[in-house]
Amino acid sequence: MTQQFLNPASTAPNDKLGDTPHSASDKINSNFTENYTSIATNEAAILANTALITGFTETYWFDANDTVTATTPISHTGGAANTYLTNDAVGGNTTSYNPNSKDTLWKPATNKFDFTSLKIGDVVNFRLDIEFNNAAAQEVDLIISLAEGTAPYEKHMAHLYYKTAATGTPITAPFEIYIGDAETRDGGCRFRFSSAAAASIKVNGWYYRITEV
Repeated sequence: MTQQFLNPASTAPNDKLGDTPHSASDKINSNFTENYTSIATNEAAILANTALITGFTETYWFDANDTVTATTPISHTGGAANTYLTNDAVGGNTTSYNPNSKDTLWKPATNKFDFTSLKIGDVVNFRLDIEFNNAAAQEVDLIISLAEGTAPYEKHMAHLYYKTAATGTPITAPFEIYIGDAETRDGGCRFRFSSAAAASIKVNGWYYRITEV
């Protein structure tokens, strides 16, 4: 149906050549009916072909707050290469923005991130928040371990040096990765604390944001 205009024959006010109120109402209703029908048709087509829509991204995030290490810190033995950070994700600051109910990537049961719900090309941003106690001058590395069990590799998140002994030294380390291959997606990841000297570690938690492409 083409658009129906009101008063098509009228050329001046009160010339009595326009539509009657009843006829005008019919035209208005017909125009609205046409619009709503088109909207419904287009909406159905969009929903049926969402996989074909490209060029848009979706972002959601989680903040996992730990409770265990506040009273039972992680003990790191100097030189150890297996001090992985844990997080029970039940602290009072645990929250999320996840309007479409996407999978939570951090899994407290395994203390690893599970990326199997993501696609090749998706991006994950992390912000690690910990505190540690050291007895003397100390170098610290924070490492993200990826693709474990398939084709493992590691990336350095931060390298830090502390001149003197300290208690409750805060470390905040941002880092970004992209899911570049099936090994990275299927192997997941976890965080590792590395230092030649001993330390004890409290995990405040970590925030992570996913951008799906």
